Amino acid sequence: MNKFYLSFAVLIFALQVIVAQQDFKFVKTKFVGALSDQESEDWTKQWTNWAPQSTSYADATDLITLNGMWASLPVPGELNITNDLVLDAQKVYLLQGLVVVRNGGSLTIPAGTLIRAEANTSISPKNYASIIVERGGKIFIQGTQSAPVVITSNKSAGARNRGDWGGLLIAGRASHNLLDGTTNDNVQMEGFSNVAFDPTLARFGGNSNNDFSGEIHHLRLEFGGLAFEINKEINALTLGAVGSRTVLDHIQASYSGDDSFEWFGGSVNSKYLIAYKGTDDDFDTDNGYSGLNQFGIAVKDTNYYDLTYNATSGASTSEGFESDNEATGTASVRPLTNAIFSNYTMVGPVPVGKTYSSLSGTVRSAFRRGARIRRNSAQSIVNSIFMGYRNFLMLDGDSCVRRTNDPAALQVLNSPALLNLNEQIFFANNIICNTANAYQSNTDTTANGLVEVARGTNSAARMSALNNWVRASGTLGNRVDPVPFIEMALLVNPTAYSDKPDFKPVLNSAALTGANFDQNPLLSKLTNSDNISIQKEKLVLNSNQELVFNEMKKWVEIFDINGSLVGRYTNVNSIQMGEMSAAVYVVFDGLNYYKVCLTK
Repeated sequence: MNKFYLSFAVLIFALQVIVAQQDFKFVKTKFVGALSDQESEDWTKQWTNWAPQSTSYADATDLITLNGMWASLPVPGELNITNDLVLDAQKVYLLQGLVVVRNGGSLTIPAGTLIRAEANTSISPKNYASIIVERGGKIFIQGTQSAPVVITSNKSAGARNRGDWGGLLIAGRASHNLLDGTTNDNVQMEGFSNVAFDPTLARFGGNSNNDFSGEIHHLRLEFGGLAFEINKEINALTLGAVGSRTVLDHIQASYSGDDSFEWFGGSVNSKYLIAYKGTDDDFDTDNGYSGLNQFGIAVKDTNYYDLTYNATSGASTSEGFESDNEATGTASVRPLTNAIFSNYTMVGPVPVGKTYSSLSGTVRSAFRRGARIRRNSAQSIVNSIFMGYRNFLMLDGDSCVRRTNDPAALQVLNSPALLNLNEQIFFANNIICNTANAYQSNTDTTANGLVEVARGTNSAARMSALNNWVRASGTLGNRVDPVPFIEMALLVNPTAYSDKPDFKPVLNSAALTGANFDQNPLLSKLTNSDNISIQKEKLVLNSNQELVFNEMKKWVEIFDINGSLVGRYTNVNSIQMGEMSAAVYVVFDGLNYYKVCLTK
């Protein structure tokens, strides 16, 4: 097996990685946005791809393992995984049809694996080309910085486009809200009820907020977002009531035909997400999603927007963040969408150095805000950068305006302050650039270059109050237009029109300072601590240097000197550790984690 050695300091780091699976902690930064100015700390290096349309990928060599379209299958159009399927990184897989990881099954995709996906909804049965992880199923994507896992279009370079295949959907057993305030343990994702050969798929929900659906590390999802029905596309990554023990980090969703990432309820946390040139929203949260998220990047391209932006019904403009609680916005519905996003860099459709008015009329109508918070959501975004949007923020509806707890806004609404901290909206310590060049109106009282509100009584007063709220200075204040919206003023090269973007701050950038974790009451108790508890202090090795468990384990993972996964074992009750000098291992078996001390 792989051999590695951990010093005490490294052990603490590795344990932090493992503890994060159950107890997420924000990393304190001085900088705002996704990156510092240090090249060595640039987490986007190596594993990302900013030009997947022109990338030359190897042809598929395995046409069977992930092919759900074989007529001989029990349900043509659907391939079910009920045991443990481990792919081979030496092969290139063709994904066709629905690959469904059922309750009790698992799909493991090793580092460096390439999957080419190909959909076709004009045939019968329809080829949806998607991976669906059902409740109780698990997916383990084991990409690394130098060898990411890639799921991309099967079309040739230059011919690839959004919606060439479906996407990855994970269904969990965490909470998800309903109009009556209860949780629903059997919600179905839109579009799946019309899958003629199996309308039972993609149901999610329950009451296990610490549910575990697996781990995803260093994954690229390219050209997903297939429309299962008209105007019912699925997202690059869809998370339905996924629990907090599930691990998500280093995921790039590129050229999605719908949202890049969407959460429907659940409590899963994440780090290092990239939404690149997606069609609709970059990060969409709904139905009581309560997770914590740190370090993310989103990039808009004026060539890719939702074509329903001007539809008379069901219009959808492309936002950076979009957040709802549930569809009616009823105040009493719980659980509440109150996710927190920190250290995000959000690059809008207006190119650096240009103005919103320089865009075509269509593009001006299709793209809107950096963040739209509506329907009683309490989502918060802090320590982040927004640049190049028509508007920075829309608080859509009085319920969301009330959640700011801003005295002026509360006075306009004749509303008392909210006492529950977790049900308030925080937009704090952000940098917002290009508001002077964004949407301006002397007649429309619902929008200016910074904030936007829904039409209604006292809309001018509400907008004025929110404008002052966003611009307020102080410990938790935002910085609005601290530098001109020109090249090299804030970030090195944050453009959608380069295959080598660079989101690091420039020398002496305003983005290098200003983050605040200690004074923000939402974050102060959620940051890294040196007090790490170990549920199982020690396991004993036998004379053969074997790590022996007291029962058969479904799976066991071992972490290396950087806290990264280097070995995963399924259905074992012992692991041969080998001849080693004094060292410390960290082992995680899905329910417990252990410190294993070895002596020679």
